[in-house]
Amino acid sequence: MPLLKTNCFLFILLAVATLISHTRINQYEQIGPELLMTHWKFKTAESNRVDITENGLNLSANDAKTGVSTRKDLPLVNSGTTLLVSAEVKCTNVVAGEKPWNLARVILAQNDGERDRWDLPSTVVALTGTTDWKHYRTAFTISPETKKIRLLAQLNQSTGSFQIKNLQVYPVHVNQAYIGARDTILFAWGAFFLLLAGSCLFIRGKTIFFRVLLLATFITIVAGISLSGDLKNQVSDEVKIQIDAESESFKNAIPWDLSKVWHFCFFFLFGLVLCLMMTKDPAIQAAAIILMLAGGTELVQLYIDGRSPLITDFFIDVAGGLLGIMLIKSIGANKNTVAI
Repeated sequence: MPLLKTNCFLFILLAVATLISHTRINQYEQIGPELLMTHWKFKTAESNRVDITENGLNLSANDAKTGVSTRKDLPLVNSGTTLLVSAEVKCTNVVAGEKPWNLARVILAQNDGERDRWDLPSTVVALTGTTDWKHYRTAFTISPETKKIRLLAQLNQSTGSFQIKNLQVYPVHVNQAYIGARDTILFAWGAFFLLLAGSCLFIRGKTIFFRVLLLATFITIVAGISLSGDLKNQVSDEVKIQIDAESESFKNAIPWDLSKVWHFCFFFLFGLVLCLMMTKDPAIQAAAIILMLAGGTELVQLYIDGRSPLITDFFIDVAGGLLGIMLIKSIGANKNTVAI
C-alpha cells in the first residue's frame, strides 16, 4: 500500500502531540468562587434512599416508578457566564427505565421562571449498569432567559446505586492557549485522515464501486466522532425512541448500546472492503490501517465538546475491523484450498 510507513510515522507523531497538549494545557481557568453553597433538597420513600456524606452523595432506588432525585439551587450568575460542573461518579447495577433519559445522571438545569429548559445542554454524566469511579466535567453557558439554576443528581425512574463525590460548580473562561492547541490538533488530524483515506483509495487495480464504498464508510466513521456530545446524545435518543415505538422485538433482540453497535458495524464494513482492495498485500498492513483509524478517532475526541476517548470503543472498533479482514482472508484461503 502506498505511504503506509509515512502514515504510521505521522500517526505516532500526532498521537504523542495530542496527548502532551491535552495534559499540559488546561481547557478552563477558574474566575469565580465555588457555587455549591446551599443544602441538598430531596424526598425519600421506602424504596429509595439518599445519604449525604462529607464529600458527596449516595443514592439508591429499588422502585423505578419513583426513582430518587436530589437538587441544589445555585446562585444566579450573569447571562453568558460559563459554569464548569465537575464530579467523580460511580454506579452499581443501574437498570434504565423506559425512556432514554431514565438512568443515573447529574444534570445542570436552567429554568426560565416557568419550566426547566431541556432544549439547552444539561447533562454532566448519564450512566447505566456498573461502572467504577471516573471523573467527569462539563461546561454550560447560562442563557439570557435563565431565572434559576439547579444542579440535580438522580436515579431518574431507574433502579440501582449511584455515588457522587468531589462535586464542584464554578465560573470559568476558556484558556486561549487551549483554543489554539485544539484548532491546530484538529486540523492536523483532519489532514492525516485525508492522507489515510487517499492512500487507501489509490490502491491500484480496484473498481470504482470498492473505492466509493470504502470512502463512504470512512466518511461515516469520521463524521460520527466529529459530533458534539449533546448532538450525539440527541441523535441516539431519537433513534432509541423510534426503535421503542416501531419494534419492541427488535429492541429486545439488540440490548446493547446502539453507539457500540455502530462502532463495530462500520469498522467491520471498513475492514472488509479494505481487505478486498488489498488482496495482494499482507493482512498486517490492513490491520495497521484499522489500528490507526481506531486510535485516531478516539484521540480526536479529546478535543470534541462533550466527547471523551474510551478504551472500550477502541477495542470494539479494532475487533470489528479485524473481523472484517479475517472474514475476507478466510474466504480467500478456502477458495485456494478448493482450487488445490
